Parts: sequence; structure tokens; C-alpha cells
Amino acid sequence: MKVLITGGAGFIGTYTKDLLKEKGHQVLIVDNLSTGNPDNIEQNDTFYKGDIQNLCDLKGVDGIDVIIHLAAQIQVPVSVQDPMFDMEQNIAGTIKVVEFAKKANVKKVIFASSAAVYGDNEQLPIQEDSILEPMSPYGISKMTAEKYVEILCGMYGIEFVILRYANVFGAKQTAKGEGGVIKIFYDLLAEGKTPKIEGDGNQTRDFIYVEDIARAHYYALDTPSGTYNLSTNTEITINELCRHMIEAMGRNVTPEHIAARKGDIYRSCLDNSKFIKASGWVPVYSVEAGINSMINELDHKGVNES
Repeated sequence: MKVLITGGAGFIGTYTKDLLKEKGHQVLIVDNLSTGNPDNIEQNDTFYKGDIQNLCDLKGVDGIDVIIHLAAQIQVPVSVQDPMFDMEQNIAGTIKVVEFAKKANVKKVIFASSAAVYGDNEQLPIQEDSILEPMSPYGISKMTAEKYVEILCGMYGIEFVILRYANVFGAKQTAKGEGGVIKIFYDLLAEGKTPKIEGDGNQTRDFIYVEDIARAHYYALDTPSGTYNLSTNTEITINELCRHMIEAMGRNVTPEHIAARKGDIYRSCLDNSKFIKASGWVPVYSVEAGINSMINELDHKGVNES
């Protein structure tokens, strides 16, 4: 297949690109590099520097079978500070992508959504038919973009797969974004500094390793249209997460607690059984195994660069 990845120079896009190319697919990358990393673009990549608002202006982007739409504004604090910017990127940008898909006769759109659409739901693990009560402009924009994908793709006869990510983490991640706490902890511990935990640390998340997300995108190429959770279906507190990272990195430090962040949900864990049944995908990495793999990759990179 010929697959276009928006935001393909970003954290998740890079792992997805590598896996799809390994599986024999032709991959095109579109990224405006506002948050994407130019270092993630390899010499043999087909890369277009451009914005999702202007996909129709790009020359040579044709014959696309599938679009994996990853480009987005992903920071909750940014959405709180500038909800208009968040709306333009996540809602208007997604509409532009689907309109391009219609014009280019694309067969399927795979859309990256978020657990943030659920808000603080006490019925854990959360299933796809749970009530959507987002607590931040970011969650609202993802929820709204989902409905545009579902309705417009239905109108245009385009297959769609909406993937609601739990908190994604991995070595190429920046300290920004939903799963960024793991990278933040790593950077602080690697520098011999004290990790800071927002709030009491008993808030929970369902973290999923980026290589499992990339595999899910590969499986989604042949998955029936629908909305699916992507997770490990495992709830872990930030306190437990921090303790594991301190032990895994061999540090002797006590984390510092700071003020909680506005707009954050307190507990989150997603039921992944619907996607497993529909696609045959299963997560390979536990949270601990993913963290250990991430640490090994980052330590190996540090050795090569020194």
C-alpha cells in the first residue's frame, strides 16, 4: 500500500514509518516540522515539508491508499492557554485531511485520538461506548475531530479507524505531550536531578510503548471501520511509575511533589479488547518492559554520541 503519514517526522510517526517500510509498504511523510524532528527524517524517506491545512497544494502526493493522521496539537496546557490554536490544529486540520482524502480518492483514514475524550470516568477500564466528558480543550478538540472523521468519511465512502491512545511513551519522545512524564523523569534522573511529581502522585495512567502503537497502525490497515482503544489495559500510579524508573536507572533519590496540573484527569485505564478482537493485535510490552527498552535505547544512543 501507499501510506501517507501526517506528522511523520514526530515521535509516533517515526516508529510507524519504520515498521511500515519494513513490511514493504510505500510511505510518504508530511510534516511542517513545528514539533517534528528533522533528525527523524532519513535520506531514503519520501518527505514533504508542508502543513495539513494545505495538503492539496503539495505536488507529487497522489495515489495514496491510506492516510495515518498523526499531526496534531498534543499538549493539554497549550490547549488551556490557547484553545483557538488547539481548535485550528486538531479540528480544522483534521477536516482538511479528510477533505484531501476525498479529493485524492484515499481508501482509508486512520485517525490518532486520545483517552482525553473520556475525561475522569470512574468506570475503569473505560470502554469505547462510555460517555465522553473531556476536561480540557484538547480533549474537546479530539472528541470533535473524531465525529468529523466518522461522519465525513461515512458521507464520502472512505473507511476509517479512530484509535484512542492511552499514554504513549518511548525513546524518541520529547518531554511534551500526553505520555511525556516518562521522558521528563528519564531526563531528570539521567542528569542526576530530582524528579517532580504533579499532585499527590496517586493519579493513574495506562501507558503504552510506542512500538506497540506502531504495530497497531500496521494492523489498522486491515481493520474494519470503527473506534477503538489502544492501551495495555493496565492502571499504574505516577508514584509507582517514578519508583520503577528510579530503580531501573539505579538512582537513590526521593521525588518532589509539586502542584497538580489544570485540565488533567485523575484516573485512566482503557479496555483494549475491542481492537484486539477486530484486528488480532495484542500489546507486546508491559509498562516495565517498555521503560526498560526505552532506557536501553537512550543509553545506547548516549554511548554512540559521546
